[in-house]
Formats: sequence, C-alpha cells, structure tokens
Amino acid sequence: MKKWFSILFFLVIVPVMADSTPTPTPLLPGKWIAAKVPWDLWFKNNVKVTDKTDHVHFFWNANDVKVNFEVKDKDARLADAVIYMVKDLFPADSKPDLVKVDIVYVLERDEYGNPKYDTLQHVLHAEFLRSKVLADKTLPDFTVKKPEIVFDEFQILNSVNK
Repeated sequence: MKKWFSILFFLVIVPVMADSTPTPTPLLPGKWIAAKVPWDLWFKNNVKVTDKTDHVHFFWNANDVKVNFEVKDKDARLADAVIYMVKDLFPADSKPDLVKVDIVYVLERDEYGNPKYDTLQHVLHAEFLRSKVLADKTLPDFTVKKPEIVFDEFQILNSVNK
C-alpha cells in the first residue's frame, strides 16, 4: 500500500505542483502602464547582469513576453523595460555609471537548454549613464519623451545572428 501511495504521489501530486509555478504573463490586457507591468516575473531567470570594469551590462531574453513588444508603441515599451531592468536589477556594489542593455529573443536552444547564439534575434541595444537617466525620483515617461532623447544610444534591431 505504501508503494502505491508513493507512485500515486509522483504521478499526480508532483505534476500538479509543477504546473502551479507562476509563469510570465504573455499578454498584458488593457492599457500599457509601465508601473503595473510584472517586471519581476518577466525578468526572473531571463536577465543576465555582468559588472564590467567600465560598465554594467544587462542581457534580457524577452522571448516569453515578446507579444507585448510587437505593437505600434514598441520603442516606448522597450524603453520602459530598459528603465525598470536597470532600476530593479542594478548591482548595489557596482561602481560604473555607464549601462549597456541588450534585449533579445532566444529562438532556439541546444539539448542542454542553452541559447543557440546563432539564432538570437536582437531586438534592442541601449546605452546611457545611470546617473543621468535615473537621477530624478520620477522615471521618464516615454509617452511624452522619445527614448532617443533620454538614452545616449537607443537602437531597435530586428536581426538574427547568422
């Protein structure tokens, strides 16, 4: 009887528990309000932050939520993502002021789950001084300001490495 209970536990209970883990919201309903986007869920396990000597580099695989960025106001939404990523994930002990951000879609993975770098779709590259962009207590409003004015470099890309 104990054996059957163990088998039942692993066949029924464990898969249900695995299905209940939160996943990123694929499409946000309604109007885009950057402060209400679940950035922490979107960034979790998908952002790599590297503290270099002259800059801090952020690399985000946004493939799970890309439907939110394939819209008319794509540049404003991507700019919001950059701001929240740096605001929320910047290492507390980092010295560099220069920030570089790359947003990509990982289209394929190898048998170990690692991204196949020759199939990455580059979405955005941004560079800016953190002290300049995040100096105010209020975050930039990209419905009024163009990202090209706020950031030193803001390039929307749509290329796949080959």
